[in-house]
Amino acid sequence: MNEDVKIAGIYCRVSTEEQSREGFSLGEQQERLKEFCEFKRYTIHKVYIDAGISAKNDKRPAYQEMLNDVKNGKINVIVALKLDRLTRSVYDVEKLMKILNDYSCDLDCFADESNTITANGRMVMRITTSVSQNEIERCSERTKFGMVGAIKAGHIPNHTPLGFKRENKKLVPDPLTKDLVVKMYDLYLEGKSYQAIANIYNKEQVLGKTNWKDSAIGKIMTNELYKGDYFHGKKTKHPTYYENVVEPIVSKEKWDNCQYQKKRNARHYERTATYLFTNKLKCSTCGRFLGGCATTKPNGKKYYYYKCKKCKTNYKEEEIKNGLLIELYELIEKDNLINKYYIPFIKSKLDNNTEEYVKKIKELEKQKDRIKIAYMQGIVKIDEFGNELKSIEFNIEELEKKIKEKKQVENFNFTTNDLLILEDTKKIDELVYPDKIIENILSLTNAPRGEMKRIISVYIDNIEVNKVGEQTELKYVEYRKSFLADLVNFHNEYGVPYNWSIFEDSSGSKIAMNHEGKSSKEAQEYFDKLQNTINNDKLKLNYYEIETDDKLEDVGFIPNGDYEKVLRLIVLSDSKRYDDKTLRLGVITLDMESAILSRIGKIKEKTHELCHI
Repeated sequence: MNEDVKIAGIYCRVSTEEQSREGFSLGEQQERLKEFCEFKRYTIHKVYIDAGISAKNDKRPAYQEMLNDVKNGKINVIVALKLDRLTRSVYDVEKLMKILNDYSCDLDCFADESNTITANGRMVMRITTSVSQNEIERCSERTKFGMVGAIKAGHIPNHTPLGFKRENKKLVPDPLTKDLVVKMYDLYLEGKSYQAIANIYNKEQVLGKTNWKDSAIGKIMTNELYKGDYFHGKKTKHPTYYENVVEPIVSKEKWDNCQYQKKRNARHYERTATYLFTNKLKCSTCGRFLGGCATTKPNGKKYYYYKCKKCKTNYKEEEIKNGLLIELYELIEKDNLINKYYIPFIKSKLDNNTEEYVKKIKELEKQKDRIKIAYMQGIVKIDEFGNELKSIEFNIEELEKKIKEKKQVENFNFTTNDLLILEDTKKIDELVYPDKIIENILSLTNAPRGEMKRIISVYIDNIEVNKVGEQTELKYVEYRKSFLADLVNFHNEYGVPYNWSIFEDSSGSKIAMNHEGKSSKEAQEYFDKLQNTINNDKLKLNYYEIETDDKLEDVGFIPNGDYEKVLRLIVLSDSKRYDDKTLRLGVITLDMESAILSRIGKIKEKTHELCHI
């Protein structure tokens, strides 16, 4: 190419923001630059246009095409309105100047004195670029500051994840889909893998879909948004973590437990799911998790045991399971009580969303009509129509279920006293008929291995085991924090009774204490209601008021030796703490003599019935 002949490449760029602010439309840029080339006697080779792309991005397609034409000798001068049309980065302008120098190409700007033709022009280029870069950085700072405020207010950028919806641009839990997310976390804590959860959702056609994948489940399980936090710029060099920016769908304890479970699964991968205590048993000596082993005897019976590779110690699975049976029974009973009575009680306290559900159903019915019309007009294909229709129908069914549940819940009229009485009557039943507890506990030994593994996974985080001679000792059992946190949250959020079981009687039985506090009159009324609820003339309950130390370390009260069992302690709120740091408690006991007589009476009745069959 003859260097005396200037073959120009006109470069035009504009972003939507700049166009509205400064009026530099693409058409106006082209018109002015063509006139400029005519004045300079430049021959125009091509006009390169990047629309709506920032100068910060040097991967602009038209810009890159223009540089390739420079390298191929098709143009020897670049014409632009201003230098900031090409770049606003000091680094990028130096890179551009090197390319222009290497390929004998000039730069000539219409609206400022930036050019590579003169030394003064090159100096102006560098100064202008520094000013432009400063403006970009200041704008970036303002944007970041605004984004921080938006995120803290719950205005989370990007798409709306499953379980959430937008209300005034703010991310809030969606009552229609949030339970699907909670179920994922619960299934994972039960020992299910991401793929197993995806298979369950595909089988149930959740949201009308049959294409759930383990990767999608994994993203939901590791997304901090579900515990109320947000990780902005996770893949950048300077990520920022924001806590408590949205209402959580799962508790932080449950979310953290799932992440911990994931790490443990990665360290202790097993091909079989037959081991009850996978990733649960820790050696008390070295702190390592034990690996599972199994042997099959000639009679075909399989025996499971666990081994510490470092300490070379073996533990029989049967011994560990038997040592846990009583505690597992108590946890299952507590959980059943929550699911059968407490959850309906909680739901009855929630706001009535029936009108909102009905409104949402009407909107979904309109969506059904629209998708049908779109299909008949050929706008959507048959497979798209089918998938969309399934999703809409699933959402309608879920809303109708919630309306039905709400109507059922309206029939419940529980108070916190009613819930406490449920616990106490159950305790009385266990004291009068202890063989029932033994039967229930023994039934756990015959539970299918899969069900027993699920129970252990739900309630227990890890167990520290020790070997004393040939006997296995359960040194410490750590329960899942998410399960315990749910019990506390029931109390804190909904006023459900929250009981401490910190006292034990002489036989080692735990005693529940209601710590919310009642007046002496209320405690007496509670006792009277419990007595009437029992509906058994032979059973005798007693009520006392006693003093105890401030630390609640000792009840300091033995009602009548082994013939009287303490059922419940109640903090009396109408009494003051004394100078010697004591407080008053209401004590409800069961007369065991009356319990024995009641049991004998029941046995006689049963015998009489059998004799007359």
